[in-house]
Amino acid sequence: MSALGTLNQALARRRANPLPAILIGLGLIITAVFTVLAFLEAGSSEPVVILARNVPYGQRLSADDLAVVLLPRHRPAQLAGISAPSLAVGQYATRNLAANDLLQPSMITERPPAQPVYPNGEALTPGMVPVPFSTETIGPLTHHDRLNIGFNDPNGSPDVCDQARSAAEGRVPTVQPPASPLPLRPYACRLLSGARVLYVDAEAQVAYLELTPYQSHAIWALQAAGLPLWGERYSSDAPILPVLERLDIGQFTVSELTAPVMPAEADK
Repeated sequence: MSALGTLNQALARRRANPLPAILIGLGLIITAVFTVLAFLEAGSSEPVVILARNVPYGQRLSADDLAVVLLPRHRPAQLAGISAPSLAVGQYATRNLAANDLLQPSMITERPPAQPVYPNGEALTPGMVPVPFSTETIGPLTHHDRLNIGFNDPNGSPDVCDQARSAAEGRVPTVQPPASPLPLRPYACRLLSGARVLYVDAEAQVAYLELTPYQSHAIWALQAAGLPLWGERYSSDAPILPVLERLDIGQFTVSELTAPVMPAEADK
């Protein structure tokens, strides 16, 4: 092989292949383009409807009640809202709406609502009665919970709780009748179990319960009698407890006081 041929082969081996460099460059350009597009998309916004002023429950919305603001296109689903005022004008408010609230589809309806809706979205079942109940001694409570209601009878009247329970169950009352020489002991009575919580006003420490008209009447009757009422937070998936359950200090049993709560009965 001649010296000239050897030199040509050496130069050929040293000549770099341009394809890898071209591919790398092309990849960098594509990455840069997508980065710019993603940045522009993330910074884009779209119109959503808010309340320009307070709108009471049941009122028909007008264009003056609404305003439009721009929110980022990519935002949480809870902030999806309504895109145009025309989709809400003429609709009825399903609850009290406050100025600057983001208007959501659940806040409006085509027809005037027949039942009021609480701020948390809960509605009263037709035929039921909302009853305010103090939560001062109950502790944290939400509308996902249930409430047991009871009262204390400091006079130990046998015809207020135990007599009614015994008559319903066909049993002899466990306390002595008023003519008995034995003193009557004060007791607590669980009146209702698993009442539905419609709404909790944390600031006022009041829960609005959904009760039947008769149950509501019974609560007012107990208040009229001056009997102290009490409540127990009770989870919605727990079993219903016996109503008209009477207990005084002379009825305590060690076995029941120390018995573990079964998993099915635990307050989850």
